[in-house]
Amino acid sequence: MLAVSGCAPGQKNVLPKISLAELRETQDAELERFRELVPYRIIEKDYGITPPREATSCNIIDSQPITPDSGVQLAGRWRAMTSGDEDLEPLLEKIRAAYNAKPGWSTRGGDLPNDTLKSTLVVVTSPENYQYYVRVSTESNSENQKTISVRSFSPCVETPEDFDRFAKY
Repeated sequence: MLAVSGCAPGQKNVLPKISLAELRETQDAELERFRELVPYRIIEKDYGITPPREATSCNIIDSQPITPDSGVQLAGRWRAMTSGDEDLEPLLEKIRAAYNAKPGWSTRGGDLPNDTLKSTLVVVTSPENYQYYVRVSTESNSENQKTISVRSFSPCVETPEDFDRFAKY
């Protein structure tokens, strides 16, 4: 899956000073709201929200390292498996409608031409430019299951003075 930064090329420090802990808290709270939109009865295995991980450079697409000027962002994820008999595309449309109704939020399709993944993707963007890539399987895997996943990317923020490249945020 192609994942892109929550930052547009050349865009830096889009939020006022905010701690990485606050970024993580905001992201994880929204991942939990996505999780709540999925009926519990259809989930066979819930992998939960990923634990904190290292921050990445806002220039990650250009393979640039984190520097005091690069800015940083955080990534996160929630994933679950359902029965292969579930039709998940109506669920994706329900999620899309819920976020389109929220003031300042936007959604767009995210599938790429010739994408070999057997899934459908919607990108949800918050007013603060947090991005959530919501993907659902359209075909079952070899174990007759389908995947629902939400990958999240925070906006770019200024690299904190006390930033530790190897710390988990």
